[in-house]
Amino acid sequence: MFWELENVEVERTKNEETIFCEDHFLKTHSRNEESQYVVKMPLKNEPNCLGESRDIALKRLNALWSRLIRDPQYLKLYRDFIHEYDQLGHMKEVVVEKDNSEIAYYMPHHGILRPEKDTTKLRVVFNVTNPTSNGLSLNSIQYNGGLVQNDLFTIMIKFREHHYAFMANVKMMYRMVLIHEGQRPLLRILWTESPVDPVKNFEMKTVTYGTVSAPFLATRTILQLSRDEKKNFPLGAPVLRENFYMDDVLCGAASLMEAKALKNQLSGILKKGGMELHKWGSSHPELASNIIGDYEFENPIETKTLGVSWKSQEDCFIFKITVELKNSYTKRCVLSIIARLFDPLGQLGPVAARAKIFMQSLWSLKIDWIDESPSERAKKWHSFLEDFNNVSSTCICRCIVHPQATRVELHGFADASEKCYGAVIHCRFQSPEDATVKLVTSKSRVAPVKRVTMPRLELCVAVLLAKLMKRVETALQMNPPPRVLEE
Repeated sequence: MFWELENVEVERTKNEETIFCEDHFLKTHSRNEESQYVVKMPLKNEPNCLGESRDIALKRLNALWSRLIRDPQYLKLYRDFIHEYDQLGHMKEVVVEKDNSEIAYYMPHHGILRPEKDTTKLRVVFNVTNPTSNGLSLNSIQYNGGLVQNDLFTIMIKFREHHYAFMANVKMMYRMVLIHEGQRPLLRILWTESPVDPVKNFEMKTVTYGTVSAPFLATRTILQLSRDEKKNFPLGAPVLRENFYMDDVLCGAASLMEAKALKNQLSGILKKGGMELHKWGSSHPELASNIIGDYEFENPIETKTLGVSWKSQEDCFIFKITVELKNSYTKRCVLSIIARLFDPLGQLGPVAARAKIFMQSLWSLKIDWIDESPSERAKKWHSFLEDFNNVSSTCICRCIVHPQATRVELHGFADASEKCYGAVIHCRFQSPEDATVKLVTSKSRVAPVKRVTMPRLELCVAVLLAKLMKRVETALQMNPPPRVLEE
């Protein structure tokens, strides 16, 4: 994710795979009597190319039980997960004697305990990459479909242009999309209530996380719902298309009344597709009222917004980063600390730039990943981390717009040095009374190890600024439209 956020490409290019998956979805998706979407996994080859997989899944189940019987809490969470999956109708038992399937694929599964989580203490992982007897797995014969939603950077930029903002999450989004009956034998698991009970065969009925096409099928379904229901939900449909990142939605409006109407339409359009929003959060307490249905609405002091901490009551972003100080650091340790600085909008650009410059200096020493850095470098990094821990006190205002602005300008600045170069974009709002300026985003790059002339570095930063400005200008939908000025 860290390296993806460093990218500033303006447009995505479609390849043969994404074109095939789009065409496949359009030809094969449907809606059942309850208006739920039914989809098919895009396969490269016919399923009969797969080998035998049940014996391998059975061995993994026995190995799983050897751990379950040693940990009562783990066993309870695992049983609860399986029972809930069955009771919700997201899978069904398959009687082998009555099974007429020509080919079946059995997925081994295991659990990952997450005691720090408030809700999902256990995450069960379905291993769809597990090879069958001939070396092929279900994932190896699937296309992934590519991305159909806006990227994280665009979503976060859009989130900052609303006076009244709210966020929510689609409850069990993958499991709200049904898999066509003909492909369900490819999504089987084994389970038993105890090591001495008979082993049962179950078949997943919904899009299953772990399958390589699951993100595409789920997000493409959201996009299709937007297209199918746009006449009935003129406010909600564009949000499904523009403001969703996987199962999270971040949006808002210029007025409280518009935000309430948008929130209700958003709940309504997703209900049409058999989906439900939960884990709500907002910048204004009145948005908690006027909810359609019995939806949970929270307004905590702090919540996570696509990996960024948002203090909704104060309506600002904060960066909670604490690093343990040591006497020595390896190259691997330094890189892991840099990657923890999750800052998709570059609000802490100068901090990230210093860290990347230091990492480059370690790289030039040609030391191994597990070798400790020289003492003088360790002291510099230690000093940097002391300042780095103070980042937790940084608070960035989420909203960048001005309610009475009559003129909006995007100001881009770029500069280069021998060690790095960077670009920053501010938004200037002119109102009858005054003018305000807000930081929108920034990006930085470390200069190449091989010495480059300053004119060339200045050319590189000019290109970086142009790409960054294009992305911001495309993402923002302000009224009046902003004028662009670059320096």
